[in-house]
Amino acid sequence: MEHLQETTCEILVSSDIHGHIYPTDYRSAGECQLGLAKLATLIGRERLTHPELLLLDNGDLIQGTPLSTYFVKNKQGVHPTIEVLNRLGYDAAVPGNHEFNYGLSTLYQVVEDSQFPWLSAGITVKGAGNLRSGNLI
Repeated sequence: MEHLQETTCEILVSSDIHGHIYPTDYRSAGECQLGLAKLATLIGRERLTHPELLLLDNGDLIQGTPLSTYFVKNKQGVHPTIEVLNRLGYDAAVPGNHEFNYGLSTLYQVVEDSQFPWLSAGITVKGAGNLRSGNLI
């Protein structure tokens, strides 16, 4: 008889980052309680306690701040939000509706520049079958 072993899986999920890296409220030039810089401390602490931590993003990453808009208009290098997710060691991401705001070429580039897979089911391009680019699964 096979012995089953119980294990615990710790999962951290971010969602609706909307281009916020720094905790800046662009409407009032003040600080707010959001952004990947604030999450970095929490993620680091959790990785120390749970080395097998699964870190995921649930979409709406690349649109929403002046920084992300500037990047999309100038398209030089890796999108800043993706650069931060790469450095934080995200395991996967899911495209949100705002990932499509700038067209498929921008989405394809963001996926290509990611050091983690993008997970999705049921996304199709009319006449092209399943949407596949780099690490979009």
